[in-house]
Amino acid sequence: MKKGKNNVDTGKILADYIQSHKINKTELGNAINRRGIAILNYTRNSSIQTGILLEICYALKHNFFKEIADQLPEDFTTKVRKIKVWFLKKTKS
Repeated sequence: MKKGKNNVDTGKILADYIQSHKINKTELGNAINRRGIAILNYTRNSSIQTGILLEICYALKHNFFKEIADQLPEDFTTKVRKIKVWFLKKTKS
């Protein structure tokens, strides 16, 4: 698969978190109903399916999506920002 210039290496993000928090890959694998070797493979790949990453987020109680989003430019929009702007406009009326 061809990689774009703005790709985020989710495998590295996961590997860094696992290493810095001394997470046991086998235990994490068990928590998401996968083998420990699968976790190792996720850390070696530059991308992870969002469904799998979401399962890992819940298992570790860590928001990897926020970590990825924080790498985007500040001027990028989100639904939350739009809601906040709408709410602020409504409360000022």
